Amino acid sequence: MLSLLVVTGILAGPAAHAQNEPVRFVNRAAQPATALHVTRTGNSAWSANLLNRGPLPAGQFLAVRLGEGAGCRLDIRLVLQDGTEIQRQNADVCTTRSVELAPAAATGDQPPPAAAPQPRS
Repeated sequence: MLSLLVVTGILAGPAAHAQNEPVRFVNRAAQPATALHVTRTGNSAWSANLLNRGPLPAGQFLAVRLGEGAGCRLDIRLVLQDGTEIQRQNADVCTTRSVELAPAAATGDQPPPAAAPQPRS
């Protein structure tokens, strides 16, 4: 739902502090991403495209403050310039504030190590 990504929200309880901090979505693919969508895990409706300022270059990140009620567990979909989709299911964004998104390596599901991400300019 679109209410998932309001500029900022205040929640009661231990997750409240974590949700006030931005989450970094890092493009670890070798090409630009044209779309980034998120949804609360278990919800089938994706958010609007979060890359509303244009493509996210390889190696850069987009920082997003999640809105009230977003929760800690998200499903994430990054669409690359060639149409390839990278999905991460059940990412815990309260524990890990940076989510690296890359195509699955030929030998496993983990992306290869990479240099420190650069902020989107």
